[in-house]
Amino acid sequence: MSSKQSDSGNRIKSLTVYSLLCAFCIVCGYIEFLIPTAAIAPGVKLGISNSVALVLLIKGDIKGAFAVNITRILLSALLFGSPFSLLFSFCAGVISTVVCAVLIKMPKLSPIGVSVAGAVCHNTVQIAIASFIFGKGVWFYLPVLILSGVICGTAIGLLGIVLTEKIKSDF
Repeated sequence: MSSKQSDSGNRIKSLTVYSLLCAFCIVCGYIEFLIPTAAIAPGVKLGISNSVALVLLIKGDIKGAFAVNITRILLSALLFGSPFSLLFSFCAGVISTVVCAVLIKMPKLSPIGVSVAGAVCHNTVQIAIASFIFGKGVWFYLPVLILSGVICGTAIGLLGIVLTEKIKSDF
């Protein structure tokens, strides 16, 4: 097999894996969409699909984490959301992924810490966007979102660690 065929095969394998990961993320997002959380705290979700991006970051695949996350956000907004949800999710998703990609390189910070930082960053960006649209009054909700970010980020960090240990190969 020539190196050209090998490179092509690797790209096809990567594209296939990323596509499957995106599909998994969309299914997880849809399941979370169906779970009524408004009674607990409006807008709070566990963010199971974020565990996929975390696993990719742990494995050192920063480009893959961005590709899967951005694709997931765009497709989920088209399937289940609105222009507002796209605006909120896209901006917060990209910025929190950047933060996680930087933090994952810090050897003393665990994946749980990275996940918590990403979740809190995501929620803070969404509040900042909401304040531009709806006014400064939305900032009162930030403590609730920070608390939920710490709780959900911890859970997703633990899930990311377990998944990384179960996945033997690189993508």
